[in-house]
Amino acid sequence: MRPSIRRHALLMCLFSSLAWVDVWAEGGAAAGKVLYQQHCALCHGAQGQGVPPMFPNLTGKPVETYAAMMQNYRAGHGHKVMIEMAQSLSEQQMADLLAHIATFESKPAGR
Repeated sequence: MRPSIRRHALLMCLFSSLAWVDVWAEGGAAAGKVLYQQHCALCHGAQGQGVPPMFPNLTGKPVETYAAMMQNYRAGHGHKVMIEMAQSLSEQQMADLLAHIATFESKPAGR
């Protein structure tokens, strides 16, 4: 297995468990907060609340969903702005960003 595939497999295994939040909570989420403020907060809000219908909230789904969406954007599928943003991040930055998103309070859709 190529190293990049192994890293993606490891990330997906980590995303499938809530324990990964504890592993990255200190360094990853802190670094992810800075990335979030730079790349995401303008459209998705400071706490991921979004501005529906234009900019969806990032609190209504498990973080694994957002991880899959980011991989889809990195592969070139979706809105141009999201593709460019996702492709500009390293794998570590992506993991840090997702660790920060995982800290958002989950809210049911429509609230």
